[in-house]
Amino acid sequence: MYFRRWLFILLASAAAGCACAAGLWLVLPTENQSVFQNAPDRFYMYVDRLVDGKMEQALGGGFYGFTRTPLQIGGTVVYTQFHEGVDIRPLRHDARGEPLDPVTAPADGRVVHVSNVPGNSNYGRYVVVEHTLQGAPYYTLYAHLAAITVARGDAVRQGDSIGRIGYTGAGINKSRAHLHYEFCLMLNRNFGGWFKKHHPQTPDTHGIFNGMNLAGLDPVGLTRAVRADPALTVTNYIRGQTPLFRLIVNATPRFDLLRLYPWLIEGAADPRPAAWAVTFSSQFIPMRAERRADRVAAPAIEWLGPAAPALIYQSRKLISGTPGKPALTPAGQRWVNLLTFPE
Repeated sequence: MYFRRWLFILLASAAAGCACAAGLWLVLPTENQSVFQNAPDRFYMYVDRLVDGKMEQALGGGFYGFTRTPLQIGGTVVYTQFHEGVDIRPLRHDARGEPLDPVTAPADGRVVHVSNVPGNSNYGRYVVVEHTLQGAPYYTLYAHLAAITVARGDAVRQGDSIGRIGYTGAGINKSRAHLHYEFCLMLNRNFGGWFKKHHPQTPDTHGIFNGMNLAGLDPVGLTRAVRADPALTVTNYIRGQTPLFRLIVNATPRFDLLRLYPWLIEGAADPRPAAWAVTFSSQFIPMRAERRADRVAAPAIEWLGPAAPALIYQSRKLISGTPGKPALTPAGQRWVNLLTFPE
């Protein structure tokens, strides 16, 4: 009887830890599944944060979204830095405290970028895998790796090894070793030209797989949604988000975002619209694109989100002004130029 009970517990644990056994098209990239067991403190890696002159270990710093750089605004603490991925703790260490956890592919895909020189990016050693899902390309990114076990061009199946958790990159030590994991859309395959225009003195080390060109949505939220509904598509997950703002830009023949993700386009067919109105979610992910009949004198913003706190922080410093009269900041103008490059 005790053997049967032990065997049942073992099999149940294995099923919980290996979501691929349930036939899910997306799972988490490490053995750590604590976030699905109501134990976020065992899943997310903290950040060291100075609060009132004292250093604290802030668990929320490893969450996705506005989780970092707190400011007091009108008596309210506002987190002003957007974290585009999640930081996953290792479960196992060797006698020297080095993390041992393997990093594995959460979905079938192809390795498209390997950065093996830690000093080339704040990501440290990192890998990008392309996944073709529902006919569109999406990208998973794995950062701060201690070791990489794949090469560019390799095909990977869900569960295949990608590398090992580490602490390469800026601002990370052994005690904070973790996997920074992102699930992204690409903004523009013409990124190289935009980067040369705006960063002429900086080597273009990562090409289109530079973090600036990858818009990360909540990878835990998406994985949780797939666990709840294995038939869920990325498109439907994104369309279910809360809209934050709408960007109106004049149509160009090479608006690459719409080529990459044609499902964004809604409304009556028009092969030559004068402008596009692209709605972005509170995760800063494009949700839909609608044709406009009239051109605009300059890129314009329609704010759709709440009025407080300060607009500039709600928008990752891309938008300033007021909800009734929003305006692009210089950083916002560069971001729009990235979306529409070449104009």
